[in-house]
Amino acid sequence: MPDRPGPATLERGSSTAVPTNVSYRLGKLQSRQLLSGTWLDCGCADGGYAAALTDGGAERVVGLEIEISRLRQARSRVGTDHPIRFVNAASESLPFADQTFDGIFVNEVLEHVADELCTLREIRRVLRPGGYLVLFGPNRWFPFEGHGMTVRGMKTPFPVPILPWIPKRWALKVMSARNYWPHELADLVREAGLQVVEVTSAFPVFEVYPWLPRRVIHWYKQRVVTIEQLPIIHRFGVSTCVIARREP
Repeated sequence: MPDRPGPATLERGSSTAVPTNVSYRLGKLQSRQLLSGTWLDCGCADGGYAAALTDGGAERVVGLEIEISRLRQARSRVGTDHPIRFVNAASESLPFADQTFDGIFVNEVLEHVADELCTLREIRRVLRPGGYLVLFGPNRWFPFEGHGMTVRGMKTPFPVPILPWIPKRWALKVMSARNYWPHELADLVREAGLQVVEVTSAFPVFEVYPWLPRRVIHWYKQRVVTIEQLPIIHRFGVSTCVIARREP
């Protein structure tokens, strides 16, 4: 089971709702025909994914965010063009009735929450029987820590190489957020009472950190769905994607 540092070590990252990343990650939901009914975007940040969920097939979306400043950004970004309601609350105490949602999207959020298991149990509570959780979390197989690290009060503004591979008893002392081996993330979901349907990878799209040559990035983006399925290579995605279901 993953270590669970206290809230003081958990910092929110920047939004990942850049166009290529949104279409790539939500493409995993669309290809599995999961986007229908009412969805919760748990930890919606600036609302980019919440808006894309409605564009992709969800009939209604609720965006939940603990930080007021980001909630204001989300409301400003989305406007009145999408059927989205935004709510300010913590993921450990969701302000919704039991069995409210057909699906819940949690994108790079669990590594920041104060209590992972409490969050996942709340997610199970508000999921309808047969509903799906789609969870993305940092993958320890990926050789860069995207949240950076903090040493003696100084935070690095860039991804840190090799840090995810250092034993947690040392790495957690400087990491800004948790990360997980794929089996750890799946085990947390199971412990919360959900049935894991699939564990797969999400690869970087180099839109935020375009450190490869432009031509290489263009070639890579056209083939990323194929690359992520290659033997051995598939485990080195930047994130693990766990798709789970609440049993009827």
